[in-house]
Amino acid sequence: MQKKTVYVLMPRNSRAWRGAEALWVTAAGWAGAAEQHYGSSWIGTSDTVAKAEDVLHYPLGSTTVVNTDKKGKYPWLPMVFKTLLKDILLKRSQPKEWAIEKDGPWKDETVKMVWEQHDLFPGPGYKIAKKLKVPFVLYVHGPAVWEASKWGVKRPVWGNWLEKNIEAASLKRADLVACVTEEVRQKLIDMGVQEHKTLVSPMSVDNKLFYPGKDVQHLKKELKIEHKTVIGWTGSFRSFHGLDTVVKAFLKIHKNHPDTVLILVGDGSEKEHIERLVHKMELQHVVLFPGRKPFAEIPDYVACFDIALVSAKTAEGFHYSPIKLREYMAAGKAAIAPLAGDLPLQFTEGEQVLFYEAGNEEHLESRLQLLINDVPFRNALGRNANEFVTSSSTWLHELKKVIAKLEANTL
Repeated sequence: MQKKTVYVLMPRNSRAWRGAEALWVTAAGWAGAAEQHYGSSWIGTSDTVAKAEDVLHYPLGSTTVVNTDKKGKYPWLPMVFKTLLKDILLKRSQPKEWAIEKDGPWKDETVKMVWEQHDLFPGPGYKIAKKLKVPFVLYVHGPAVWEASKWGVKRPVWGNWLEKNIEAASLKRADLVACVTEEVRQKLIDMGVQEHKTLVSPMSVDNKLFYPGKDVQHLKKELKIEHKTVIGWTGSFRSFHGLDTVVKAFLKIHKNHPDTVLILVGDGSEKEHIERLVHKMELQHVVLFPGRKPFAEIPDYVACFDIALVSAKTAEGFHYSPIKLREYMAAGKAAIAPLAGDLPLQFTEGEQVLFYEAGNEEHLESRLQLLINDVPFRNALGRNANEFVTSSSTWLHELKKVIAKLEANTL
């Protein structure tokens, strides 16, 4: 009897999405869930085929994150033309035949589903699913043109054409389009995806990687944070995270609680700005920047936290599903998150998380004060968070939702 499997496809090469590692973590999460449910899964990129545990170390190659604030190789070229050039090169980078279409051990297994990460230009998922006569699922963090425009990326004329003729066409042919938030779902419907083919499926967590009680004394000793109250954040340093608000709130916290430290794990275009702000406030001895870490090391850093933060500059246009929040919760950490997007609909204030008004330094400070002063409440919040996530919000739960939706749509 052949083993059952799922193809999880990422429509770029194994070195792509540097600085956006959450996309690779997402692929690994869905592949790991498929392996639990069916017994096997394979992750295909344009240049290779891998297993979930391998993809947790993606992207391959240099760990340097490019500072997108700098002018780049061609400072004289207007940004709109750079964007056009990138789009052309992205399209040309796609091979005629993908690695997973070639012979390999994955060919000896019975494919039950093809899952593909949505991108500006689609991968081979639809073609493969049609050939194998299995369901084709697209997973969408945000339609590419629409999401990039929120970040200020301009695609005059060709952007509308791409959205209508490439993105929308790809989305409409999927058997199911799973997306991270309700705002994204409404955008997909506006683009022509049939409502019954959409499903909100937020970013989730692998609770075999993030769990309470992880022994990290070695790391605490290395960071010199033993016997400290640790406030922590993980992610990519981008302007929309509003980390300046976090640092300003921490300044007031540290004055009242000198045993506190703030750890900001990651890299990105805004890191230098935040480091300068920390030095200006003379906090460099209590704000740590460990730098970008392989995802396999992130659970250890989260285990060092007493209080874990999700930050946002504003609630306006917050269409994201922050993967870090469920990672914190699975690890049993008391988490503070912005009152934004779908988060207030998914979690209960004071039971699983604490919310603060995005960008509001004083409100964030008050939330931190509460968790520092009331340790029993902080511990209870972490326990409740862990119980909630492990019982209803892992990647396996999301996979089962997709399977149930596909079955319901065929009735």
